[in-house]
Amino acid sequence: MPSRKTVAVLCVAVAPLALAGCGDDLFSNMNGTPEVDSVPPSATAPHPPPGDSPPDYGDNGAARRSGTMARKDKGAALAMADDVKAALEVQQQRGQISPEQLLPVLEDIAVPWRVEVRNRTTGASGTASAEGSVFGVYVGESACVSGAVSTSRTWVEVNGHYPETGCVEPTAAH
Repeated sequence: MPSRKTVAVLCVAVAPLALAGCGDDLFSNMNGTPEVDSVPPSATAPHPPPGDSPPDYGDNGAARRSGTMARKDKGAALAMADDVKAALEVQQQRGQISPEQLLPVLEDIAVPWRVEVRNRTTGASGTASAEGSVFGVYVGESACVSGAVSTSRTWVEVNGHYPETGCVEPTAAH
């Protein structure tokens, strides 16, 4: 039978070898939470900005990216977009491009959906008045027919809802 001293020496000699076989650094998880519950760094780390963009470029532009559309809503919006564009071009030729003049025309086309029409703005802050109007027609639960009308141009597009402004495209944040 080995002596207590021999057993103690063997334990001290074998313990580091046994612990080294665990694979990872023993002290990497000092707070005691299991690693299987942690989120991988790639899931929480922000995506790198494209090229030489500022660090928060993706977050700053998130409000200007429209959401996804349900197939049914997108189809209905695409079908309505041509009618909206034709009606707005008639209004433009008449010089009737204010929100008050466009709202009844868009409401007639958009029944039963909601319509928003606002004064058009321009500039980096989006506060400088510009001639014309911007509009958004809510189609179904997730789609929009949106755009703008000025004396020289009519814009009409089909898109999903914007996170902060619904169907009307938000002004640039930065």
